[in-house]
Amino acid sequence: MDQLTAHDPRRIGPFEVLGRLGAGGMGLVYLARSASGRRVAIKTVRGELAEDELFRVRFAREIAAAKTVGGFYTAAVVDADADARVPWLATAYVPAPSLEDLVTECGPLPVDAARWLIAGIAEALQSIHAAGLVHRDLKPSNVLVVEDGPRVIDFGIAAGVSSSRLTMTNVAVGTPAYMSPEQARDSRSVTGASDVFSLGSLLVFCATGHAPYHGANPVETVFQLLRDQPDLSGLPVDLVDLVRACMRPAPEHRPTPAQIQSELAPHLFSRDDAAGDAGDWLPPAALDLIERRRGRRNVPPQRPLAPPPPAGPPPVPRPVQPRPVQPSAVLDADAATEKLAGRSRRSSEPSAVEVQLPGDVRIGPGPRVEHPDGTAAAPPATDWVRRAAPPARWRPWRFRMSNDVWGTPVVADGTLFVSSFEVHALDIGSGQRRYKTRDVAWALAVDAGRVHAADGPHLYTVDVADGTERWRSSLDGWVYALDAADGVLCCGTRGGGVHLRSAASGAELWRAEDAQQDYENPQSGPALVAGAVYYYGGGRLRCVDPRGGGLRWSFPVGGDVPSRPVEQGGVLYVTAGHRVHALDAATGAERWRFEAAVVLFTPPALDGAAVYVADYLGTVYALDAATGRDRWRGRTGGRQGAEPVVLSAGTALVSAGDTLHAFDTTSGRERWRYRARGEIVGTPAVGDGLVHVGSRDHSLHTLDLTTGRLRWELGTKGELTGSPVAVGGRVFVGSKDRCVYALDAFYGTAVPS
Repeated sequence: MDQLTAHDPRRIGPFEVLGRLGAGGMGLVYLARSASGRRVAIKTVRGELAEDELFRVRFAREIAAAKTVGGFYTAAVVDADADARVPWLATAYVPAPSLEDLVTECGPLPVDAARWLIAGIAEALQSIHAAGLVHRDLKPSNVLVVEDGPRVIDFGIAAGVSSSRLTMTNVAVGTPAYMSPEQARDSRSVTGASDVFSLGSLLVFCATGHAPYHGANPVETVFQLLRDQPDLSGLPVDLVDLVRACMRPAPEHRPTPAQIQSELAPHLFSRDDAAGDAGDWLPPAALDLIERRRGRRNVPPQRPLAPPPPAGPPPVPRPVQPRPVQPSAVLDADAATEKLAGRSRRSSEPSAVEVQLPGDVRIGPGPRVEHPDGTAAAPPATDWVRRAAPPARWRPWRFRMSNDVWGTPVVADGTLFVSSFEVHALDIGSGQRRYKTRDVAWALAVDAGRVHAADGPHLYTVDVADGTERWRSSLDGWVYALDAADGVLCCGTRGGGVHLRSAASGAELWRAEDAQQDYENPQSGPALVAGAVYYYGGGRLRCVDPRGGGLRWSFPVGGDVPSRPVEQGGVLYVTAGHRVHALDAATGAERWRFEAAVVLFTPPALDGAAVYVADYLGTVYALDAATGRDRWRGRTGGRQGAEPVVLSAGTALVSAGDTLHAFDTTSGRERWRYRARGEIVGTPAVGDGLVHVGSRDHSLHTLDLTTGRLRWELGTKGELTGSPVAVGGRVFVGSKDRCVYALDAFYGTAVPS
C-alpha cells in the first residue's frame, strides 16, 4: 500500500481513506475504514468516465445488481455512489494474495488444488449470473485466495465500462489472455458463457503457470484467441476435458457454472480427510503466502502534508512492499522509480544502500556452465561490495508501471521508450518518466527525433524530447507492423495493406493492398531496409521505392512467408521456408540459393564473410556470403522461436530451449553452452564482452562472452518481455511484474566503486 499524496482524498462518502492500493479497471483504488473500523477497498472512477452520462446510468444499474450478489466466494459490495462528483464503489477488503501472485510465487498448483479453487470460482459465477451480471474480466488478479476458498472481485464493474461510449475509442475492456472470443469481437453483448470460457483459461493458468494465449502484446493475443487453439502445454491430463469443455468456441456448447460444480464435486468430496479449507488442498508454500498476506495489517499513520522538499539529490529509496491488491491491466496510475543497489556480503559500511526487490533478486554465482566435453566449470567467485557513490553517479533503477509491460524497450536520444498500453518515455539517467502518450500504442517505432505509434487504425507522431504531438492520421485497417527510417513511415495493416507515409507530416506517399498472408505479425510485415521497402504477398517478395516511386522489382518465393530481409554490400538475403535466397538489391536477380533439409525459422545474420541461419531442429548453418556454399554446421536442440543468430567478436550465439550455445564463427567449434532454469526468452543482447539473456525462470542472466560463465543474475517476479537491450554499458529489460529495469551491464544492480 502507498501513502496518500496531496491529490488524494481523505474521505470518500462515509469512509476514512487510509492509503492507496493501486489502480483498477475504473481508476484509482484506495484502502479505507468505516466508522466502526471495518476496512473496505474503494474503487473510484476516472474523470473521462465520470463525465459520460451514459456511463453513470449504466454504472448505477450495475451497482444495484452487484449489491444483490450473495454467495460465499464473492467479495461483497458494501456501498457505492454513482451520483457523486467522482463516482465510487466500496467492497469488502480481503487481505489475501491474488491467484496471480499465488501461482507466480509458488508455482503451478496440483490437480486437486486447482479443482478446489475452480469449484469455488464456479460457485461465485453462479451467484453473479443469478443477479443478472456478467463479470467480463475474470482473470488471476481478480481472484483472491484465502484459507476457506477463493474470493472473486470486481464483478459487474467491467460491464459498466464496456457499455460506455468510451469503449469505442481508447478504453480497453477485459484482459485478452483470459477473455472469450465473443468478448474480443464485441464486449457489450456477451453472456455468462463468456465467464465460463474465462474460467477454463483460469484453470489452465492454475495448473500450468501460463495463460492459454500469450502474444507479444495484447493485440497479438487477441488475434491468437480468434485464430489459434489454446496453449495447453503442461496441463495435466486429468484436467484437459474440463478445460476444453469450458473453452469451446460456441458459447451455447459450454457447461454452466452449476454443471462445472457437479463435475468437480466427486473429486472434492470423495476424500474422508478433506474438510474443505485450504490446508487440505494447497501446498505449504501457498499456505505460507496466504498467512503472510493476512498478517500484513500495518497502516501508515496519517500525517499533515509537508511542504515540498527543496531541490537537491533524490532521497534514499525505502524498501518496496508488494501491494495486497493487484492493479488492473486496463488503466494507468502514477508510477514510481526506485534505485537498485546490489546485495553486499559485508554490512560494516554505514554508507551502503540496499533496496529489497519483490521476489528473490539473485546476484552472483548461479547455474553451472557446461563445456562440450561434458565438464562443468563453476562461475568465478564474486564479492558484491557496495560503496558510497557521489550523487552524480548513475545508479541502477527500476520503474514500476501500473499496467502490463510488453515488447522490447527502445533506446534513443537518452530516453528509454516502453510500451505499457501507452508509450512511456523514461529518462535513462534518473529513471524518471518524462511523459507518456495520451493514446494506446499497439505498435511503436522511433527514428530521427520522433516517436511513431499506432493505436489500431490510427497513426500518431510525437517529439522524442517532450512528447508534443506533431500529426495524427487514420488508416482503413488495423496496424500490425510499423517501421520508420530516413523520414518514411511504413505500416502493415490487417488484410494485406501496405502504407507509406511521410514521417514529418503524415502525408501519404504510396499504398498497396496485395500483401495478404496467413500469419500477419511484425516479423513478417512490410519493412524498411537499406533505402527500400520490402513486403510479401501472393507468393512474391516485392521491392518498392519508399518515396512513392512505385514497384522496383518482385521475386517469386512461393507460399512460404519470407523473413525480414537483410542487406549487405548490395545483396539482399532472405529466408523463405527451407531456402536461403541471395538477391541483387537493385534488380531482384537471384545470385544464389541454399536449400536446407527442413524449415528455417530465423532471418539471416551477417558478419561480412558468412550468412548464418538456423532451422527448427536446431541445426545452425554458416554459408559463404558470396557463393552460398556450406562452410560449417553446428548442432543445438530443437527451437520454437524465430530469434536470429547473434554475432559478436567471432562468436555465433544460438538459443535452443533453455540453453544458449556459442560457436566459433571460423571453425564452427562449439566454445561453450549455458543452461538456464527455464526456456530462453527473446534475443540475447551483446556488448562490451558480455551476453545478456532472459529466460522463463523470470531472470536476466549476464555471461562472459569468451567463457560463458555467469557474472550476475537478476530475478524478477514475472516473465521477461521481449529482449534485453544493451547500450552504453547499461542493460534494459521489461518484465511481466510490470517493471522496467535499468542495470549496470557489468555489475548488475551493484554500483561500481
